[in-house]
Amino acid sequence: MRALALPARQVTALCKGAAKAGYVVEVKIGDVVMRLVPASHAQETAKVDDNEDFRL
Repeated sequence: MRALALPARQVTALCKGAAKAGYVVEVKIGDVVMRLVPASHAQETAKVDDNEDFRL
């Protein structure tokens, strides 16, 4: 398998086309799956308390 270099404009076109069709872009590379979702549907980033002492 060879690397696929996509310019930003092509990535944008894929995302807009998928959204217009009611889909989300999903890219699978080996065992890794990356989903590109609109910011309006993204989960909020969890806030971390820097002063909290975590021990595992």
